[in-house]
Amino acid sequence: MARRTIAEAAELCGIGLHTGAMVRARFLPGTAGQGIVFRRADLHPAVELAAHAAWVTGSERRTRLERDGAAVETVEHCLAAASALELDDLTVELDGPEVPILDGSFAPFLEALDKAGVIEQPGTPRAVAVTGRLDLRAAGASYTVEPSSALELDVTLAHAHPRIGLQQWRGRPAGDTFRHALAPARTWGLLREVEVWRARGLLRGASTACAIVLSEDDVIGPPLRWSDEFVRHKAGDLLGDLALVGGRLQAKVTARQPNHRGNLACARAILDAARYPEDR
Repeated sequence: MARRTIAEAAELCGIGLHTGAMVRARFLPGTAGQGIVFRRADLHPAVELAAHAAWVTGSERRTRLERDGAAVETVEHCLAAASALELDDLTVELDGPEVPILDGSFAPFLEALDKAGVIEQPGTPRAVAVTGRLDLRAAGASYTVEPSSALELDVTLAHAHPRIGLQQWRGRPAGDTFRHALAPARTWGLLREVEVWRARGLLRGASTACAIVLSEDDVIGPPLRWSDEFVRHKAGDLLGDLALVGGRLQAKVTARQPNHRGNLACARAILDAARYPEDR
């Protein structure tokens, strides 16, 4: 099995959900073996950050990488699309501090990478597998990780809001399954929480154009794409965060009430227990 990257460059431009900054993201073919790398091209010299759990320094409402004082916010949507396409090597070049939020879903990233084209290149993909069952609780979420020949997700969300309730999504989040069942699912939040998070320096770019916004009893703005769009987005976020194990994950992950903090704890637990089949 060969490593995979993109054939040519692609580009997206938009506002950052948390920083409110206008940012251009360029997707560039990666050299064999480099992995997925975010490059802050606006800094002099430019700073590169590997998409790996070791560099995560923030996980409230988004996943943040930081190295040598340079940070990249909200990497999870881009990483979910790259993971679904089984990209091993990719450079994401940014001229600002955050990956743009666009419509709040994973679809624009998938479309950009599709347009760039996926090609194979020399080298063996890094597979990350577990040999036994892992159970953990973190940040109000619970996770079970079990051996599997490919990544499988089983995600449950329970929420008191009348438009959410109890929702579940399960499947293998790759290829056409991701494309049709998860990619269009948008990020979401409660209107009453927006000012609270803005006071903490987040959600400066939030609007109904880039997120599902909920009043106390309904959806504000555009209609839902699915009635269970909420859990579908949670599954996509989990996929993006698990990409931070730095390879193709071979495991079944069952998650209850997942969030970024919990997802990162799960990724780190997997890394602590992982084996690498190509090393046998």
